[in-house]
Amino acid sequence: MIKSDIAIGVDIGGTKVLAAAIDASGQLLASTRIPTDAALGGLHVLGVIESAVSALLQDIDRSRVVGLGLSSAGVIDPVTGEVLGAAPSLPGWEGLVLGPHFQDKFGWPVVADNDANCALLGEVWRGGHALPQRPDVVMITLGTGLGGAVMVGGELVLGAHMITGHFGMAKCWDPDSNALVRVEHLVSGTGLGNIYAQMSGSTGRVSGKSVMAKHDTGEALATRALERWCEHVALQLHNIHWACDPHAIIIGGGMIDVREKWWSRVERDMEALGVKVSLLPASLGNEAGAFGAAKRVFDALHAFALATSENRVAPR
Repeated sequence: MIKSDIAIGVDIGGTKVLAAAIDASGQLLASTRIPTDAALGGLHVLGVIESAVSALLQDIDRSRVVGLGLSSAGVIDPVTGEVLGAAPSLPGWEGLVLGPHFQDKFGWPVVADNDANCALLGEVWRGGHALPQRPDVVMITLGTGLGGAVMVGGELVLGAHMITGHFGMAKCWDPDSNALVRVEHLVSGTGLGNIYAQMSGSTGRVSGKSVMAKHDTGEALATRALERWCEHVALQLHNIHWACDPHAIIIGGGMIDVREKWWSRVERDMEALGVKVSLLPASLGNEAGAFGAAKRVFDALHAFALATSENRVAPR
C-alpha cells in the first residue's frame, strides 16, 4: 500500500455510527459521528452509514480513498458482508448484504466484519501494546454484553461459521440463581447489574453503572456484587487462557472506563487460579472498531495485490 492511500473505517453501533478516514500508516485524518436511530430499522441504518461516509468525504481527498471497511455487531461474513446474525441493538439488520450495497453506492471495494474482530485488529495495529511481531492475542469487550475476538499468528480466526470469539454465548453455571446461563449474563456490564439484583432480591432491572455508583458510596452489597463479578470475569479469563494460550488478553468495552475499581481485583483472582497471562487494557476506546475496519481494507488489498502478482505470467 502507498502511505497516502486512505481507507474509510465505519463502526456501526446501536447508538451511533462512526466513520473515520485513516491512512495506510494508521494516521486518523478525519472522523464524523451520526446517531444510528437503530430502532427505525436496518434500511434506515444503511442510510445513516451513507450519510456519515458522504459527510466525511467533504473533509478528505476522495481520490485517495481505496476502500470501505465496516465494523458491526453480530455475525458477519467478511467476504460478502452478509449479516448472518444480528444483535438486538440493530433490529432488521440480519440478512442484509453490506458489501454489494456500499460498493454500488461508492464504487470502492468493501470489507465487513464483526465489531470485536475489528476492535482487536485495531488495537494490535495502533493500540501501542507491546506484542510480538505476529502475536497470538484474545480480546474481550465488557459492555452491554460480552464480545470477543481471537488472533493467531497475527491473523484473525473467524471459524467455520464466523462465530469464533463469541464468548458471551457460551454457558456457565450461576450459583446465585442456581441455573445455567449465558456467560454474558454474568460477565458484562449488564452482568454486574444481574449479580447485584440476584444478591439483593430485586425483581427490576439493575444497570452495571448504578451498581458502580452504589459501590462508590460505600454500599457493602454493591461492593460484594462487584467482587463476585470479578470472580466470574477471572474464571472466564482463566478458561480463555487455557483454550487459546495467547500472549496477552486485551480487555475493552464500557467497563474499561472504570477499571481502576476492579482491575487489580481481577488480577488477584486470576493469580489465585494459577493463571499467568498478560492483561492489557484497550487503548483506542470507541475508535478501535473503525481503525480495525480500515486495516481490514488495507490487508484485503495487499492480499489481492500479492495474489495477482503471484499469478501473473512472466513475459517470454
